[in-house]
Amino acid sequence: MKMIESYGVAGGIAEQAISSIRTVYSYVGENQTLNRFSSALQKTLEFGIKQGFAKGLMLGSMGVIYISWGFQAWVGTILITKKGEQGGHVFVAGFNVLMGGL
Repeated sequence: MKMIESYGVAGGIAEQAISSIRTVYSYVGENQTLNRFSSALQKTLEFGIKQGFAKGLMLGSMGVIYISWGFQAWVGTILITKKGEQGGHVFVAGFNVLMGGL
């Protein structure tokens, strides 16, 4: 919501400049308008970086889940082939550990 609001502020600045372009041009206000627009978009940039970090963190956590599934499968195969455990018990135990972690 904050990102949308900051886009609204920047859009308002651009809309004012475009609607009164003759006044802006006659008073040589292009640089001033450009600076105000850039500073309004700076907040949007900060929100975008935070949003990207949060999305990356969530995708990275999905990778950890896949790694844990792979590790559980590897340990399960060792338990079944070398220790003589029953496959169903190993599967249920590993599934319960993973679901408990979620």
